[in-house]
Amino acid sequence: MSRCITLEEYLERFVDENTQSADEEITLIIPDGQAQTLGLFFINGLAGYIACVRNERETRETTATPENGQDGEITGELLIDQDDFIN
Repeated sequence: MSRCITLEEYLERFVDENTQSADEEITLIIPDGQAQTLGLFFINGLAGYIACVRNERETRETTATPENGQDGEITGELLIDQDDFIN
């Protein structure tokens, strides 16, 4: 049966097993494949976060009640903030 460890414990063990001391510097030895996997992990995580934020924003915009409509009519205008436009 394997024991669950915290992220901190895992990282400490990883650093202990994969580092070399050199004077005042520490060199971390990571194979190219692991570096690529880590980069893809961060890219996928960031893309997922952006997708969630966009989905949440679109949901808020479509469910917001219009202030310019008369007698509860929907005017079809979306609430767009300047931050919505990415240069």
